[in-house]
Amino acid sequence: LPTFLFTVGVISVLFLENAYLGLGLLAWTVFFVTLSYFLTVWRYKYKLARATQDSRLTGTLSDAIGNHSAVTFFASETHEMKRVAGIVKAWYQATVRSWDSDVLVYGIQGFLTRAAQVGLLFVGFYLWWKGSITIGSLVLLQIYVISLIDQVGNITGNLRQLFDALSEADEMIQILEKPHAIRDVLDAKTLQAKSGGVVFDAVSFTFEGASSVLADFSLTIEPRQRVALVGPSGAGKTTLTKLLLRLHDVTGGSIRIDDQDIRTITQESLRQAIAFVPQESILFHRTLRENIAYGNPDASFEEVVEAAKKAHCHEFIDALPQKYETHVGERGVKLSGGERQRVAIARAILKDAPILVLDEATSALDSESESFIQDALRVLMEGKTVIVIAHRLSTIMKMDRIIVIEGGKIVADGTHDELLNEEGLYHKLWSIQAGSFVADEKS
Repeated sequence: LPTFLFTVGVISVLFLENAYLGLGLLAWTVFFVTLSYFLTVWRYKYKLARATQDSRLTGTLSDAIGNHSAVTFFASETHEMKRVAGIVKAWYQATVRSWDSDVLVYGIQGFLTRAAQVGLLFVGFYLWWKGSITIGSLVLLQIYVISLIDQVGNITGNLRQLFDALSEADEMIQILEKPHAIRDVLDAKTLQAKSGGVVFDAVSFTFEGASSVLADFSLTIEPRQRVALVGPSGAGKTTLTKLLLRLHDVTGGSIRIDDQDIRTITQESLRQAIAFVPQESILFHRTLRENIAYGNPDASFEEVVEAAKKAHCHEFIDALPQKYETHVGERGVKLSGGERQRVAIARAILKDAPILVLDEATSALDSESESFIQDALRVLMEGKTVIVIAHRLSTIMKMDRIIVIEGGKIVADGTHDELLNEEGLYHKLWSIQAGSFVADEKS
């Protein structure tokens, strides 16, 4: 606005002084601003390409550094260096093109401004020589022209900065504008999980652009019942737990907890009612106490210690120099896989939710740790609705029900002994793993 008012004022004064001067400066200003806009729009594609290559380079470096162990194990340093070098070359070329576009735009604008200054200077001298204007008007003309060029230059500079910012923000804008896949309905209520009964009622689910994972899947889990989901990889076991947690929405049918459709309740209250222990436990780069208390931030230190003892992680924590104030590193890198898993189980114990979901929760444990954890899990399961996903069938022998899933459908339902007698898919899976169970059965 100040630049616009200043431009109008300068052109008006010069027009009153000499109509030809005013019209000439007005024509130059309109032409300069219009041309600068189109040049800025033209160079935007080069700025956008450079920003894209910059993000690609950053992602490649992050990927290589984050997987440095794999690079070392496979002696792939040379391969990674060549790969990064190729991406650096593409980034370099995009950067040079961006700089070249800047040089061209600045060159054209610089030529136009100097041409305007020199041209108006000669016109002013000619008019003074002809006696049309005084020497004072000539000086005023030059002062106004120089000031106007500076003001117009500010407009084009701000325009360049705006488009540069847009090119840098383009990827983030795309992320921010992407609609949320899972949203609470306007009148979403808080889940009242009293007994923890779970019902999958004719559930169908299809990943975007993929084939159907579940079709007309129905399963009723009674309150406080312990249910295991078994079957080959890709059968849909983990998908069921993700649907229960509303990480995805069903494409057909419904999921109810205590007769409440989970799509009608808030996501926060839903997930507060479920304690989930995944196959790969990811910890925060915080202290062990903070990581365990994440399941219940209001828990006292004594409650944290008690949960750690039940999960059999108190022993290794107590042996650390800083004990529960030890930082675990990014994603828990300072702990072994078994230690991370036990911390995650302690977190679930402390949360004490009415529904417990275990997705291969003992897969990262050695045999001795697993025996400890099995004791802790038996205590944790008391009075809760439990859904366990397991490939190691020896860990689910004592479940109330074992649901065998294949191709997104239930092919068998019963106890361990009942399913063995049927000699179906469960019997086949058991027979494949039988060799590894001999030691367990003897013990």
